[in-house]
Amino acid sequence: MEKAEMRSLCETYISKGATAVPEHVSKQIVSGYGITVPEGSLVKTVAEAVEFAAGAGYPVVLKAVSSEMLHKTEQKGVVLNLGSEEALKKACEEMISVFSTRNEDIDGFLVEKMVQGGAEYIVGLQNDPCFGPVIMLGTGGVFIHLLDDVTFRVLPATREDIQEMIEEIKGKLLMRGFRGEPPLNEDVFVDAMLKIGRLGLDAAGLYESMDFNPVCLNTSAAIALDAKIILAKEPAETVISGVKASITGMANFFEPKNVALVGASTTPGKIGNAVADSLINHNFEGKVFPISRGRKKVFGLESYESLDEIPEKIDLAVVIVGLALVPELLDQCHTLGIPAMLIISGGGKELGGEQVELEKEIQRKSREYGIRVIGPNCIGCFSAQNRFDAFFQVHERMVRPKPGNISFITQSGTYGCSFLEECEKTGASKMISYGNRVDVDEADMIAYLAEDPDTRVIASYVEGLEDGRKFLRTAREVIASHKKPIVLYKSGRTQRSAQAAQSHTGAYGGSYGVYQGAFKQAGILPVDSYEELVAVSRALSMQPPAQGPGISMISNGAGPMVNAIDIFDRYDVEMAGILAESIQAMEAHYPAFYICKNPVDVTGSATSDDYHFAMECLDRDPNVHVIMNWFVFQDTPLDEKIVEVLEEMNRKSKKPILCAARGGAYTQHMSQAIEAIGVPVFDSAHLWIAAAGALVKWGAIQQST
Repeated sequence: MEKAEMRSLCETYISKGATAVPEHVSKQIVSGYGITVPEGSLVKTVAEAVEFAAGAGYPVVLKAVSSEMLHKTEQKGVVLNLGSEEALKKACEEMISVFSTRNEDIDGFLVEKMVQGGAEYIVGLQNDPCFGPVIMLGTGGVFIHLLDDVTFRVLPATREDIQEMIEEIKGKLLMRGFRGEPPLNEDVFVDAMLKIGRLGLDAAGLYESMDFNPVCLNTSAAIALDAKIILAKEPAETVISGVKASITGMANFFEPKNVALVGASTTPGKIGNAVADSLINHNFEGKVFPISRGRKKVFGLESYESLDEIPEKIDLAVVIVGLALVPELLDQCHTLGIPAMLIISGGGKELGGEQVELEKEIQRKSREYGIRVIGPNCIGCFSAQNRFDAFFQVHERMVRPKPGNISFITQSGTYGCSFLEECEKTGASKMISYGNRVDVDEADMIAYLAEDPDTRVIASYVEGLEDGRKFLRTAREVIASHKKPIVLYKSGRTQRSAQAAQSHTGAYGGSYGVYQGAFKQAGILPVDSYEELVAVSRALSMQPPAQGPGISMISNGAGPMVNAIDIFDRYDVEMAGILAESIQAMEAHYPAFYICKNPVDVTGSATSDDYHFAMECLDRDPNVHVIMNWFVFQDTPLDEKIVEVLEEMNRKSKKPILCAARGGAYTQHMSQAIEAIGVPVFDSAHLWIAAAGALVKWGAIQQST
């Protein structure tokens, strides 16, 4: 079927106010895309049903046909496995009676040849509000809600994407000869999903969701037994390619030479005073021009009444005054050639009502004038290199880190404050709190950081994305072209329930599962907590990617290693099978009571030399990809020379080294000394393994791009 014909059919039903395309028409559409459906016929009478069944052969399935009926089973609109003419007639008569009693009209019956055997899956299409057309795969039939076994990808999906989806569901076991059954035909299933994906792209803007539940897979075919197309209320155009991110003017937020501070204050405790203090008193390399009423000096600097009084060209206007004044300020910036504005002030769309329109006006002027805007409703920006600092958190309360190679973008100012302080020891490059994003969004920011020579790792906290396809496209380019990892913690993971009653796919669409699929397609490293975000970012900033999944562990205390092994599966790592010669070398070197396998237990008697020997053995072992040390610093034999040992190993080894320790003042002292030489130390088995998992994933992504 041609795309134009399919769209015309759907638009016809939308124009009639239909909720869904009738199943027999849906199956005409999907079969036109090369997707196999059961042999069937739309009939109007019992006699026609019997005539079709006689030709097709029993058993058959009987379905009521209506553009308003979404759940046939629950509405007694489907009867399976009718094995005789008598059973078919009875089912038709009972169905007519049921619908007549409810005063519901049906368009006829769909009679289909019964397909038996095989395994059942659900394939769905969802017009996601963030990412547009997406495809879902899950274990189907009656198990869809019971097992919650689904995965998503953003369309277009490649053959590799589909194969990854199959690997992610538990139902894959049914394809591969489960309990003595013959293996099913995965290749035809992948082909069917690719065809469904093409339909999803061609029909973009015309549907809310499509369910193919179940798709029956057997040894020779993948057959869509049911096809449900839930229509959009009206046709809409959907951008598939994704808007390209723009870094035009972004440098003004981090490298401004001249900054105007609109709303500077001389009153301690006010936000305008705190931002002025950050910009004026803490080594920012540029010039600051305060704007305040009364021309009072602000921390010794002359102030001005308005932007047009400033004698030098301004690169960035930092705005703290009421949001209602911003449209006029944008007019002034346009006249004066000021290319960027950082709006810290709140009071925008988060309040609803008229403030939504105010933000739209700010956005309109920003785009019309070509002025880049971050905010409103944010805590500002920071650059460790030139000490540009527009935060309103006073320095006595919040640490600004030394220069490092991690940059952080955040939808939450709270996490922004915390993350910067977490980077006190390792350092940071840039931090951006972006608030309500009337202009600059997540994609623009990661595109800018990709070009930033001071950024090695991009960390991000998001609650939702403004333009999912733009972000996905940009992230792919950043990871593939610039080889910079993007570590992302996405909160707000609950399922959207508004359309759950209409579609199985709709019940899961809008959930975190869609984001997970998109992140995998882009090569983003998702994490499950803020703590993991910090741990993984630190590991990636300090250590090289792993060249495989093989983990080796050394400890003078076995308990944490057991704890760590328990969570290997969660982070897709595995215990390395170390070579016999590695084991033999350690057995020949150590006392008999040391355990010289993997994990290596050097017991409470271990010295720094004991760790050194084990690390060298494991570093030479090709089966080992990550070297992991847990230190019980409370054990007296473990001497402080371990710092020198780790410094030497970190310098000469090409494998990532991750350490962990937990304890009081002395343990913290040793951990800090180790981190100072470039090896991260974690205080829990969970974060230790999460960091290892990220290094393994990043290594795999690097090898595949």
